[in-house]
Amino acid sequence: MGLKLPKIKRYKKQMPAYGGADFKTDRSLLPFSSASRFYNFDFSSGVLRKGYGVKAHKFVPEKATRYWLYRFYSQDRGEYVDMYYYQLPSGNLVWYDQFKNKHIYVTAFPFAPLDVINYRVNSEDVLLLSCEGRKLITWNGTALVEYENSPTISSMAIHYERLFVTSRDERTRVYFSKNLDPTQWEIGIDGGGFIELLDERGYFNKVVSFGNYLYIFRDHGISRVTAYGDQTEFSAVNMFVTAGRIFPSSIATCGNTIMFLASDGLYRFDGYNCVRVLTDIFASILPDDNCACAYFDGKYYLACKMDFKDDETVGCESGEYKTNGLIAFDPVTGEYSISRGLNISFMNACSYGGEDYLMCCENGKGGVITLGSARFDEPLPSCWTSGQMDMSAPDKVKFVTDLLFSNDDNGSDDRVTLKIIADGTEYEMPVAHSQDIRLNLSGRKFGFELKTDSGSVNITPLCIKYGMF
Repeated sequence: MGLKLPKIKRYKKQMPAYGGADFKTDRSLLPFSSASRFYNFDFSSGVLRKGYGVKAHKFVPEKATRYWLYRFYSQDRGEYVDMYYYQLPSGNLVWYDQFKNKHIYVTAFPFAPLDVINYRVNSEDVLLLSCEGRKLITWNGTALVEYENSPTISSMAIHYERLFVTSRDERTRVYFSKNLDPTQWEIGIDGGGFIELLDERGYFNKVVSFGNYLYIFRDHGISRVTAYGDQTEFSAVNMFVTAGRIFPSSIATCGNTIMFLASDGLYRFDGYNCVRVLTDIFASILPDDNCACAYFDGKYYLACKMDFKDDETVGCESGEYKTNGLIAFDPVTGEYSISRGLNISFMNACSYGGEDYLMCCENGKGGVITLGSARFDEPLPSCWTSGQMDMSAPDKVKFVTDLLFSNDDNGSDDRVTLKIIADGTEYEMPVAHSQDIRLNLSGRKFGFELKTDSGSVNITPLCIKYGMF
């Protein structure tokens, strides 16, 4: 009588596309396409490409810690011109005269970190400046003027030709200037005034003009102000309350929505309703008010502190830092990427010299956000780690025979490392552009990890061939 051998069934498991990360679900429960660890990759097209990094730029001085554009009408040239101006680590403000090709100090004395708005006052294009310890300041390209009758300012917004501000001293009030004149603050029926709200939503931290309303972001909620021309018709209603604390440094208007970070989630606000987004990765965010944010090219960029729950050190993490993660989120599609190792303290979307760019200050050095996962020409490692898969048969032993890998980016230098984890045992190997990797591994659970320092990759979804009794 012949010996009967068990019949081995052959299977092939094709990943449909690389998906996002899930930092809250146990890795043993994740689908093949979800990552239990993920940084410095972009997966918006379904393949893995390098994520966002920082590089130097011809229009951004290396010493710029904050940076803005000033558009004004030049009487000498008879046309509108643009120039950029920036704040140095010392606090001094400098502007660049493109016609004289010179960097010129606005003032010899330093400021605390500035917030700036472009506005037109008395038929003149000016900048409205505010910072801690100072009143409202204007600059017309020649002279700085400080208005002692203004409140101290923690945030400001132009809304229906008035300047609305939150105050560092009176934190339950929003002050507003005279109509058409943000330099006049005397309280009166034809002048300025204030709106005060006392309830559980807490202090006022930031004002945002959005749609037809002014929104006040508070410690634990949002209030909405209807404020057209006549101040006697101003009114306020409360819109949203949360037990978490809202961090004003994370608030950005993003097209038809406002994005912000709170201690209990990352939110999208449409003017009426707040919805939590990116709930699967929020567990990795360590919320505080050291954020930086901007809206650029359809994406909300949020620099924040993140815990990647490993023992590795990436980029800025080898020293002191306030942020180490950069999330680029599309509020319309929900797509995102996560960069790691960047200590970004400021961002601002700019258009100058016929070019659009997202200026940033990374670890005290001025540059721009760009694809490429590098930190001023220093490559940042990228990582994508799958969960632990049991191929829907947890009690059976699987024999992995082949793994199909493809990196079809012609500019790649092939520095990709593939790690296979079989029942906790790790096997690591370098992989090239496209190859059928022959394996002879057995186990009940398998995981995969891809790592690279390469500047350009295009890694298509993996395919696994395996057998099972």
